[in-house]
Amino acid sequence: MMISDDYEAIIQWHPEMILVSKNPMTWQGFIVIPCNSNSKQNIRIKLKLIVPNYPSLCNAEINFGREITLIRNKEFRQRIKSLTQSTIKVSVFLRQLQSLITNFINTTHIIENDEYEATNNKVDEMLQELQDVLQTPSEVKILADNTLNTIKLSLGNVAIKLQKTKYGIYPWTVIDSDLPEIPAFGPFQNNISTLLVARNKLKLQVEMLEKVWSNLKQIDENCCVMDPLQPKPCHLYRRIYLTPSLSMFIKIDPLNPMDLPEIKFMGSETEIELKKELVSKNLHNWNSSLNIIDNLMMLLNLNTFPRKEKKEIFLDESTIVTDEECCICFSLELDDKNLPDKICNNEKCKRHFHTSCLLQWLQAVAGNHIVFDHIHGTCPNCQESISCCIK
Repeated sequence: MMISDDYEAIIQWHPEMILVSKNPMTWQGFIVIPCNSNSKQNIRIKLKLIVPNYPSLCNAEINFGREITLIRNKEFRQRIKSLTQSTIKVSVFLRQLQSLITNFINTTHIIENDEYEATNNKVDEMLQELQDVLQTPSEVKILADNTLNTIKLSLGNVAIKLQKTKYGIYPWTVIDSDLPEIPAFGPFQNNISTLLVARNKLKLQVEMLEKVWSNLKQIDENCCVMDPLQPKPCHLYRRIYLTPSLSMFIKIDPLNPMDLPEIKFMGSETEIELKKELVSKNLHNWNSSLNIIDNLMMLLNLNTFPRKEKKEIFLDESTIVTDEECCICFSLELDDKNLPDKICNNEKCKRHFHTSCLLQWLQAVAGNHIVFDHIHGTCPNCQESISCCIK
C-alpha cells in the first residue's frame, strides 16, 4: 500500500508524474529540470519509474526519454544507482533525481546559449540519418541501441558496429568489426560522413571479399583446419593438417584471391624441407582459373587432403601433456591464439612446441649456438638436436 504523505508529495512536487500501475508500483510522465540556458525555459524529462519493492527503491527500474541522451554515461548511471540505494521514499528520490540531472546538465555538460536545443537537433539529425538509410532499399540490416549512440550494420554473417564521435575528423568510429584489416582499403571509418555512406561501404567490401571467403570455405570443407579453431570472416588464413608432424599455413591475398597465396610449412624440419622442395618444383603450374583446392593438391602432389586420425583416449597418470599441446607450457593455445607450430624431428619423440616457448627455452640454456637466424640446442623432451628461428 502506498504511503499517503509520499503520494501527496509526488503530486505536489511532480504533477506530471502519474501513477499508472499499483502492481508493480509504476509512475510515468515528466519531471521538470531548471535550465540555465539563455532561453530560460525549463526542460521536461520523460521518465518511467517502476518500483517492484515499494516503498523501497531496491531493484527499481528507471527509463528516461531521449532528452538526456548526452549525459547518460557511466558516472550518471552510478549516481542513479546510489540514489536508489540510499533513498527511502519515491517523492524524495524524484527531488534528488531532479537535482542530479540539473547538476549534470548545468555543470558537467554545461548548457549555455541554447545548447539544449542543439542537443535536440543532434538527436533529430541522427533520426534523419536512420530514416534516410531505411528509405533506400538494401540487403544490409540496421540495428540501433536505445540511445542511438551505437549502430550495427550487418550483411549475411558479416557485421560492423559504429559509434557516433563527438570530436575528430570522422563523425563515425568502428568499435567492433567482422571485416579483416586490409591496408589497401584503409580504416573503415575513413570518409564515413553518414550512415548511408557506411552502409554502402560495407556492402562494397563484402562484395569484394566474397571470392576470398569462397576459397576459405572450400578449404574448410576439404581440409582438416587446425587454426583458427573457430574461423570468422576476419580470418583470411588457415593452417591445415598434412601429417602428425607437419601442417601448412595459407594466407589469401584479398585483392588477388585466385593468385598463389602465402604458404608456410610448420612442424618437423625434415618434413618442412621436403615439402618446400616439392612446392618449388610445382609453383609454375599454379592456374588462377582453377579452384584453390585443385591448385593446392597440385602443389603437394595429393589426390585428397589427409584427415587427422581420431585416436582413442587412454588416461595415463604419468602423462602431463597431450600429443598436440606444447611440451613446454602444457597448453594448446596461447593468449595471442597461436597454436604449437614446431615439432621435434625425432620419430620417437615428435613433441609439439610453440615457437615462442621453444625459443625462450633454448635461449635460457647456456652453450646453445646461433647459426644464421636459428638457435640450435636439444629437445626439452628427448634431448635430440632441435633448432628454432630467432626472428
